[in-house]
Amino acid sequence: MGTPTIPWATINKVRTTLILVFLLLLTPSCRGEQKQKVPSSPRNFNAELTSATSVKLTWDAPAAANGALLGYYVYLDRIINGEPAVDKNSKKRMVMIKDSTKRYWELDNLDPNTEYSFRLNGFNRNGDGEFTERKNVVTQGIPPEAPEITSVSLDRDEPPVVSRIEWKMPKMKPNETPIEKYNLWLRPQGYPDSYIKSKTVDGTDLSTTISGLWMGVVYDVLLGAENREGRSQNATETIATPVGSPDGEPIGVQYEVMKGKIVVSWRPPPEEKRNGNITSYKAILSAMDESTDRFEKMVPAPSTSSTFEVNVRRAYLFKVAAATMKGIGPYSPVLTINPDPAG
Repeated sequence: MGTPTIPWATINKVRTTLILVFLLLLTPSCRGEQKQKVPSSPRNFNAELTSATSVKLTWDAPAAANGALLGYYVYLDRIINGEPAVDKNSKKRMVMIKDSTKRYWELDNLDPNTEYSFRLNGFNRNGDGEFTERKNVVTQGIPPEAPEITSVSLDRDEPPVVSRIEWKMPKMKPNETPIEKYNLWLRPQGYPDSYIKSKTVDGTDLSTTISGLWMGVVYDVLLGAENREGRSQNATETIATPVGSPDGEPIGVQYEVMKGKIVVSWRPPPEEKRNGNITSYKAILSAMDESTDRFEKMVPAPSTSSTFEVNVRRAYLFKVAAATMKGIGPYSPVLTINPDPAG
C-alpha cells in the first residue's frame, strides 16, 4: 500500500488553528497579566469664588490611586450659551500640578462677569485618571483699570487759565462693565485740598477742559474711570501754569513804633491773586509834610515787614506791592502813620 495523502484543505485548517492558539497565548489574560489601571476621580471636588475674578479649587485624593499618584490636571473652560467654548477666541487652560499631596489650587485674573467650568483628574505612570464632575462658577464685575493720560496742555495761558486734558480709555477685559464716567481732579501743589478743581465727564468722552486755574502754580492732574462696580486707580500727570504779575495787593498792613523806629508789616496777597511765587515786596514810606522825604525798600520774600529809621514824631504815608519774577502788582491802600498826632 502507498503513503496516505492529506488533503490541502485539512492542512490549511490545522495551520489556522495553530496560529490562533499561538496568538491567544500572547494575550495578557492567557499570560495571567492584568490591565494597567489609572487613578479614580478625585473626591469632594469643589470650586468657589475668593474674589470677583479669583477661584479656589479644593479636593480630596482619589479613593484608588492604582499605583504611585504623580499629580493632577486642572481643566478650565469658558462657558458660552451653556456649553464649553470651542471658538478660536475662547480661553481654555490646563494646569499640571506635580504635587500629589496638593489639595487646592487658586486661579486669578479670570474674565469678569463670565461663567467658567472646572474639572480635575489625577495621573500616575499608567496615564490620566478619571475626571471629576464639572463645577461651574460665574465671576463678578470689577472696577476698570486706570485710563492713560495722553496730553495735558493750556488752551488759555492768561486769566482765567484753561487747561485741556486728553486720554485713552482703559484696556477692557471681555464682559467688563462699560465705563459710566471719568472723574478729573487738578490739585495745586502746596495748597489745601479745598483749592482742588474737579470735574466729571461722560464715559464716552476722551477729553475735557477745566478753567479758572491760578497762574504760576504746578497742578497734579488725577484722572480715574468709574463703572457700576467702582472706580479705577488714578492716572497722574502734572501741568505748570505760567507766572504772571500779582493781581492782588498785600493785605493786613499795619505799623508800630519800636525803639524810635517805625516797623510796618503785612501779609501776602490772597493765594488766588498771587499768580506765582512772591519773590519780593516794594515798600514806600513818604513824609506827609512839605518835605520830599521818600524812603523805598525792596523786601525779599518771605519776609513781610520793613523797618524805617525815621523821625517818629512826623506823620507818613505807607504803601506796599508784591512782585513775582514776572513783575510787580498793585499797591496796597495808603496807610497813614501818625505816631504823635499832638506833635
